[in-house]
Formats: sequence, C-alpha cells, structure tokens
Amino acid sequence: MHRVLTASLIAALGVSLAGSPAEAAALGGSPAQAAKPLDVVKKAVAARIDKRLDALRKDAAALGGAKHLQAAHKQALQQLIDGQSAGLTALKSKVEGETTAAGLKADARSMVVDYRVFMLTGPKVRLSVAIDAELAAADRLHDRPGADDAKLDAVQKSLAGKVDALLAIQPGADGAAVRAQVTTIRTTAKGARSDLKAISGKK
Repeated sequence: MHRVLTASLIAALGVSLAGSPAEAAALGGSPAQAAKPLDVVKKAVAARIDKRLDALRKDAAALGGAKHLQAAHKQALQQLIDGQSAGLTALKSKVEGETTAAGLKADARSMVVDYRVFMLTGPKVRLSVAIDAELAAADRLHDRPGADDAKLDAVQKSLAGKVDALLAIQPGADGAAVRAQVTTIRTTAKGARSDLKAISGKK
C-alpha cells in the first residue's frame, strides 16, 4: 500500500505540478495538467515522511523490547534508525521550502529510494530480532536432555551470518532487488522457526 501510494504521488508530481508550460514539458506533462497547487503536494509528501518517521519510532521501540537481540546488532540497528530519522526530518524541512515541482519530485523520490523504511528498515529490525531469538532458542534446546544436536546445529548453521547479511543490504532505486534480498533471508528465518518448533515438539 505504501509503495502504491508513493508511486502514484511521484507520478502526479511528474505531470500535475508543473508551474509553467516549460516546466510541464520538462516533467513530461502538458500545461493543461498543471492543475494541482505545489503546496497541496508538499503536504502530501510531508505526510508520507511523517509516516516513515512514525514507523522508525515503532522500530526503535521494538529494539527496546527485544530480549535476545545481540548487542552489536542492536547498536547497528539503532544507528540506522537514528540516521534515517535525522535524514528524513531534514528532508521534510527541504520539502517545505521547495519552490518547484522538479525539486519536490526529487525529494519524493529520495524519501523512497534513499531510505526504504517500509521495504528494508522495518524488515531489518523484525528479522534481526527473530533470527537472534531463534539462535537463542537453539542454544536452550541444546541444553535439554536428549537434544537432537545434529538438527539444532543445522538450524544454527542456516542462520549464521544472516543478520549481518541483512544489515548490509542498502536502500536504492531497484526496489525489486532489495525485496528479493530481504525475502531470501526471511525465507531462511521462517524455515528455521519451523524446524525449531518441530525439534522442540511444539505445534
């Protein structure tokens, strides 16, 4: 939903906000399409930035409640959240000062491709928390009498380095590539969770 709304917004910026015939032509629209006031879309972009800032606050809260998140991972994620929060706050100020549709379109694009809050940052937090919790669970299961150490070792091996790989993924213009990288790690985490449930006898 966020991706669809933002794509629609950027498309609207390309054709509906040109303030002059020349600007309309430069952005791919026509003077007849230059109908929406710049301030209206400024507010729309600012509102979408606010949604991302709110999501980052929720991500930060999730870190605080993650009992098994490794310290190094927590630090890296907190730095990411802090950096993106600062960057988006600055971008919002820039949006409020824009005087051209082209500038606002660039800001709207930056909001998406330079941060990927919903596609990447949120999943980084949730999957890191989940993977570290799964690793901790595997350690606990190893200590149980009659533990299937071979299966537990296989689970731990499948998860080894996955959080670091996840944290290394960078936002960018190729959303499909970003999503594919996240999906690969998510699939591994889901598989490990299922395996741990089977090993522990939980349903």
